[in-house]
Amino acid sequence: MKLTCLLLLAVAGLVSAASGHMLYAEFAEGIVAPSEVEVWITYGHDDEGQAAPTLSMARAVSPDGSSQDLEFEEVEGGLLATVSIEEEGCYILDLEKEPRFTDMEWFGITGPASLILEYGRALLPAVTGENSARTSKVGLEIVPAVDPSRIEAGTTFEAQATWEGDPIGGDYSAIKVRSPEDLLVVQHAGAVDLSGSSPDGAVEFEIPSPGLWVVTFEATVEERGTWTAEGDDPSGNYAAGDELEYDQITPTAYLTFWAR
Repeated sequence: MKLTCLLLLAVAGLVSAASGHMLYAEFAEGIVAPSEVEVWITYGHDDEGQAAPTLSMARAVSPDGSSQDLEFEEVEGGLLATVSIEEEGCYILDLEKEPRFTDMEWFGITGPASLILEYGRALLPAVTGENSARTSKVGLEIVPAVDPSRIEAGTTFEAQATWEGDPIGGDYSAIKVRSPEDLLVVQHAGAVDLSGSSPDGAVEFEIPSPGLWVVTFEATVEERGTWTAEGDDPSGNYAAGDELEYDQITPTAYLTFWAR
């Protein structure tokens, strides 16, 4: 009984650590066109600092729908890239981490095997927020229902979470990672400021203060499948090329934006 309790606590700790991470981007507010904007992408954590994420996809989508793949260099535990702003409207930073896999049986506990997917998106409005609600209908997305160029403290933020283009329920939280007066340097994210559950994926809350905000949405998709590992598991549970069967998909989406 004691061993079982210890295992449960260990797994709970792992889940808590994973949920504390956020795939987000830091960038200056007040973007104009034309210009070159530096973005610093990190897999941040509120008490462990930041880490450079391993991305399977990273691009900037222009207001007209065209996209540019991003080239990075690792800086201060994150990835630094430059986005070319050529016209007015909202540029969307579209990110996806390499998938991960976990199985409760590894910890001696009966439970589902999960394919873990994480998606990041940042809204970079150049003068206007036109086309900020553009969606790819791929994976888990947080689609804003407000103009990101007009988000201010005291206004209501609204968005819809979707899975493959359809609304999906889950849990959300919002955290301010930087205040307007902060320099664009590495720093720890603060505590979660807002959180809630949404059975239909609708997210709505009042922005309490200006700053760079990250909204997180976590869902569960009851779908079985097979995933082929692209690399070795650091803990030795599987090797590259192994085919692993999962019972569910646990996607998380992150949306970054500035509030004035």
